[in-house]
Amino acid sequence: MRALRLFGIIAVLWLVADTARAESHLAFVVGNDAYRNVNPLLKAVNDSRAVGRSLQQLGFRVTLGENLAWRDFVEKFSIFENSIQPGDVAFLFYSGHGVEIDGANYLIPIDAPKVAPEQQSLLKDVSISTDNLIQRLKARGARTQIVVLDACRENPFRQAGGRSVGGARGLAGARLPGGVFMIYSAGVGEVALDRLSDNDANPNSIFTRSFLPLLENPDNSLIQVAKQTRTAVKSLAASIGQTQSPAYYDELDGEIFLAKGSVSSPITPVPQTLPVVTTPPAVRSDFPPPPPAQSNFSRDFIFPDSDRIRLTRDMLVGLSAAQLRVARNEIYARRGRYFKDPMLAQYFSRFSWYRPYTWDVPLNGIEQANVALIASFER
Repeated sequence: MRALRLFGIIAVLWLVADTARAESHLAFVVGNDAYRNVNPLLKAVNDSRAVGRSLQQLGFRVTLGENLAWRDFVEKFSIFENSIQPGDVAFLFYSGHGVEIDGANYLIPIDAPKVAPEQQSLLKDVSISTDNLIQRLKARGARTQIVVLDACRENPFRQAGGRSVGGARGLAGARLPGGVFMIYSAGVGEVALDRLSDNDANPNSIFTRSFLPLLENPDNSLIQVAKQTRTAVKSLAASIGQTQSPAYYDELDGEIFLAKGSVSSPITPVPQTLPVVTTPPAVRSDFPPPPPAQSNFSRDFIFPDSDRIRLTRDMLVGLSAAQLRVARNEIYARRGRYFKDPMLAQYFSRFSWYRPYTWDVPLNGIEQANVALIASFER
């Protein structure tokens, strides 16, 4: 009898553990502005950062990519794909150029060549198929996929006279498998607006600035978010004589309330998965001293301009090992990276500018060079 009870307890614990594991929320967020061969964009990277922060606050583990070339996109998505387990919830957000070819939608990496109308097959080969991304996550067992595409812009490959590779503007309508909810920033054949005018100081596109507050509202289901976003975007576009009506496609069973962390079916609430230091250890004495009560931004850093100015070896001479370590990691902290080392997490949490939201932050060329230089001094 005792053995039977023990077996029953183990079985219950196994089921509880399996259910909890199946509740992971993961997000893959990409913004592409810096196109090399077609017209660059202005707000896609800003949009991806804003969406990444919002999803992290909603309990998602976020993988963020900025200005991704084809290989970078493929490698980063492969890592994300392999992190998906059966029962997981996957959120995909993309802001950048996209085109419709033969009724399918393709996301354009920043290194895509400027192709001629007869090079349609080439563009398919160097772009990212949204259908392929969805099917790969489906094959991994993702129970629910939420796909948001802000890629409904003018076809960047359109030539004089109207000839182009793919559709002239916007994306094709979606044909989705079960378990997928998709939102387009504009309707089929429409163009999504980045801004209301050249004087529009809002850092985000018309769609993203409307979408995020509604997504974060705990009273809104995904369908309500989509409908209210459509209303808000249509109103903003109409204010400048334009037409933009976001479209959505629903192949889910039940309603999802992401801001509540719950759904009627089939997902159950999940706890925040990112680490939180509840009782931080004392900061090491050889770390720089804490900031004054009224912190000055430049005084919070060992090198305040290490994201814009290349450091030199002379600038590093005389720094202790602890100061070098902080100088290297403050480059990542400035970008919003989490730290596994509780000492570093506690050190940077003292600063008001530190807003961590992801493990994987992109660095510009200057930052990469500065990290390498500091690391060479630490050896």
